[in-house]
Amino acid sequence: MRIALVSSRTGRTARGTAVTGLARALVGSGHDAVVYTRKDAAHLAERERTEDGYEVVRVALGQARPMSEDAAWSYTNELARFLDRDWHESPPDIAHTHGTMAGLAALLATREQKVPVVHTHDEPDPERERVERLVCRHAGRVVATSNDQVTGLCRIGVPRSRITVVPAGVDDREITGTTERRPGLVSLLGIGELRSGHGFDTVVAAMADVRDARLVIAAPVETLDRKTSQEANRLRQLAVQLGVGDRVSVVGAATRADVIGLLRSADLMVTTPRQDPAGVFALEAMAHGLPVVASAVGALADAVVDGVTGRLVPPGDVPALALTLRELVANSTRREAFGIAGADRVRARYGWTRVVNDTVLVYRRAQFVHA
Repeated sequence: MRIALVSSRTGRTARGTAVTGLARALVGSGHDAVVYTRKDAAHLAERERTEDGYEVVRVALGQARPMSEDAAWSYTNELARFLDRDWHESPPDIAHTHGTMAGLAALLATREQKVPVVHTHDEPDPERERVERLVCRHAGRVVATSNDQVTGLCRIGVPRSRITVVPAGVDDREITGTTERRPGLVSLLGIGELRSGHGFDTVVAAMADVRDARLVIAAPVETLDRKTSQEANRLRQLAVQLGVGDRVSVVGAATRADVIGLLRSADLMVTTPRQDPAGVFALEAMAHGLPVVASAVGALADAVVDGVTGRLVPPGDVPALALTLRELVANSTRREAFGIAGADRVRARYGWTRVVNDTVLVYRRAQFVHA
């Protein structure tokens, strides 16, 4: 099949990781994949074939610079018109959209063309919730990345028969199994976007009751925007106010090499967002053999098996998080057992081979319904 993957964002964001990883896996399975995304830097080619075999088409939507999701929304019609023109002569077999804006643009582009649309459900901000509901109701098939999403989709009127759960995949090419963990304080790591609802303030607050541990919070450089440095400073100030400033570090811009180095040097991953539709960073930590302490929301509630690969805690519950961290900081044997079980779980359920096979089955069903 020829698959068009449409996303307003790529790079090392959670969504971008899912899109580029899926494109590589599709090519590896014998399919043709084209990733459509916004051109966010002037030096980037408009079309290029990657070394992994898939094509990237960067659409000129506004100035070629990084742009927030809200700002990109004003170019939805332009993206739809571009897709309509690009698919006119040679339409894809499937359009697979990631993100509400991409889903709406693809539905507009395929009104006159017989191209089935598969949409991976997003967790939009409240202002876009009605649009996401509209996209999910009109897409041929909807992919949910967690069982929690299925419940939410059914609640907004999407038939359960059109929903399939396919989790995020993990790229194992960067995982060597080697560690660089240091003696002394137990090293806790949090990786994610410094945006509203990230939950890192909960982790910093818990550190006041967790001794013999240090915490590093890292924001991947591709997730940065104008508000990131302000949020990083707020977390640093909170750590100082709570008396843990000497044991809490906030890295405002972590490259991919930095992230891999942090994963290899950490003893435990902690991620407590109020929502997480993909759980990508937690899965990468598990693949590196790290136990994970996570809030019991979204994809995290599926990925982390409580008491087997890590621990689940209620989101925003500082005392519960502090108690859980204290127990694991004091018990290296349990941390090691959780880490081994987590790596096994990632290989069995979240490797790209299984994820792409499950995704292709969704494509086949969408084609059957659309015929």
